[in-house]
Amino acid sequence: MSESAAETKKKILDSAMAEFLEKGFMNASLRTIAANAGVTTGAMYRHFKDKDALFCALVDDAIDAATKAVMLADVSNHLDLNNVVSKEHFAEESRHTNELINYIFDNFDAFTLLLTKAAGSTHEHFQEEICDLHTKNCAETFNWMYKNGISKKKIDKMTVHFIASTIINAFVEIITHKMTKKAAFQYIENIEEFTRFGMLHMMGIPCE
Repeated sequence: MSESAAETKKKILDSAMAEFLEKGFMNASLRTIAANAGVTTGAMYRHFKDKDALFCALVDDAIDAATKAVMLADVSNHLDLNNVVSKEHFAEESRHTNELINYIFDNFDAFTLLLTKAAGSTHEHFQEEICDLHTKNCAETFNWMYKNGISKKKIDKMTVHFIASTIINAFVEIITHKMTKKAAFQYIENIEEFTRFGMLHMMGIPCE
């Protein structure tokens, strides 16, 4: 891609970000986006086939980051029987959580689009989808822990959903409440402690 084409694409994306943030996906105007970027609509279509493709270009990296974070709850990341409920494992989880919080604040506008402005777009159900994925991963990991004798009690499906959705919604509220970074770190630390030790207690695992 030539430098001029890259610059044009960046102008379009910057203009689209402002338009989507102000009006949401449904009400955003491609003509306004093109005009504010200083390009013709024809030039814009050479980079993005439609409004949905333009919106996706702004949020897809945020989706990838969120999905990778949620996949850390997968069974494949909990196969070390001696480490799965250790302080070292929990410290590693906290490190990944802090990385996600930093990423969210580095890309706050993209997450704002994704969580509050996406109605009508390909990603309008992102929050539900990521919550379902997290629930699935947690359920499989909890069942694996029970089958391997790590936990003494089996957690029912709806309780797993509550735990998973509580965590997802906690991160969503960082965006919807426009929290400061400092407040977000403290808030998520509180939620993490609440869900972790509550979960261990329900599983019959000693809480140290």
